[in-house]
Amino acid sequence: MKSAESFQAPEILCIGQVLMDCIIKGWNAASENTRVQTADSVTLSPGGDAFNESVIFSRLGHTVRTVCVLGNDLAGKTLHELLADNGILTDSILHSNNVPTPVSPLLVNTDGNRKSINAVSRLDDFLHIPPTLFQDARLVCLASLFRPPLTRPETIASICRTAKAAGAIVAADTKLPLHSPLSLTDLKAALPYIDYIFPNESEAAFYTQEKDYTAMADVFLNYGVKNVIIKAGENGCFAKNAAASFTLPAFPVHVADSTGAGDNFAAGFLSSILRGKDFKQALTFASACAALCIQSVGATSGVQDRDQVENFLT
Repeated sequence: MKSAESFQAPEILCIGQVLMDCIIKGWNAASENTRVQTADSVTLSPGGDAFNESVIFSRLGHTVRTVCVLGNDLAGKTLHELLADNGILTDSILHSNNVPTPVSPLLVNTDGNRKSINAVSRLDDFLHIPPTLFQDARLVCLASLFRPPLTRPETIASICRTAKAAGAIVAADTKLPLHSPLSLTDLKAALPYIDYIFPNESEAAFYTQEKDYTAMADVFLNYGVKNVIIKAGENGCFAKNAAASFTLPAFPVHVADSTGAGDNFAAGFLSSILRGKDFKQALTFASACAALCIQSVGATSGVQDRDQVENFLT
């Protein structure tokens, strides 16, 4: 296990899953039973919520430190270097000889929708975050809640408490569980510390067992989360807090690949909040980031900088 600490104090601490995506676009179902199957393209792309959000935060003008667990292997070393190449502080990435770096094949349909294949991973066994890392951070983002390395309730609660005690905004982007299922009840000690949570509609339905957006949001609010933003893909998003609730439509653009759209959305929203924008302004900026993302293949191929997003909105 290796890690290093720096005295640099980034604006954002982004914690979560970093992996390598193998994007299989336009898979030919007619070739399913043949020895060699075909697709329009097969490409490697860095991914994972913490990677995607860290890169987009950085491109939007923020200083970022990423905390994740990677293997001591080719994929891990490549991902570490790619984060550093994007100007992200990588001194707190943990490299372990005991786990491989996650690699996830993604099957992308012609309409941009996708399915992923994920192997069992015990990255949460190795996650350790020194309390000093939270000092001066304006935002602590749990970029892949319910997925390794963020699957231990006591670890999640400790991160949230420490971040809030340091005066940071606490945000969480969620995933459906894989091999270590958690419920909202399991995280009841952590949820009151979370200022913004970003489930998509499938995740919100799964964790709340509700079908209506308002009812879904109310479950999270009743657990103590301050603001709930439900990402609904082509239907935009639904947002609710104690004071208001509203929907915002998505921008109508051609979808090349939906990979990373939610990560771009969350990063765009939180970036706007850090810059003092109000709730609806932040959601509009977030939707623009998602729209730029889905027009390109790969989670971080679309958004290049803040000017690009602002020009999209004009």
